[in-house]
Amino acid sequence: MAITNQPTNMNYLSPVNFDLQINKLPNTKYFCTGVTLPGVNFSEALHSLPLAINSYLPGDKIEFDPLVVKFLVDEDMTNYKEIFNWIMALGPGNDTGDFQTLTDSKKTTTGQFSNADFSKMYSDATIFANTSSNNANVEFSFEDCFPTSLGSIEFNSQADGVEYATCDLTLRYTLFKVK
Repeated sequence: MAITNQPTNMNYLSPVNFDLQINKLPNTKYFCTGVTLPGVNFSEALHSLPLAINSYLPGDKIEFDPLVVKFLVDEDMTNYKEIFNWIMALGPGNDTGDFQTLTDSKKTTTGQFSNADFSKMYSDATIFANTSSNNANVEFSFEDCFPTSLGSIEFNSQADGVEYATCDLTLRYTLFKVK
């Protein structure tokens, strides 16, 4: 009996062959050193039986883990500042003018925002898993991303040799698709 469902591609996925694109963060792409493809969790419902055995049924909620990006910080800290400024504008961290600028809104006499484009609060992101020939192969798209955490940077004058500063960025999003 012949086996008919053999894989057509026998190459393994290489974790070093990837590209990352975050539309709102052009300076972070070039310095990206790692990205963690988020896990996907599906809820379950307990199905109680009169016997001592519990069984489970598929639930009704899908939850995505956050998207975590590791990047080298450039000497001018341009990539760090673009993320920091995005977080401060979402806050708003300094004043409502940051949020107003981010969403292109106008402040009314009552202090409310009008004509705001709230889509500017978010950015789409894409991870491309490349083939062993470094060609784009599988695309992971993340819709409506926003930063929830910008990691710390350690300055240390007692370090042996040069260890370049790295930083972590954590993003939440509404939808994760695989193409």
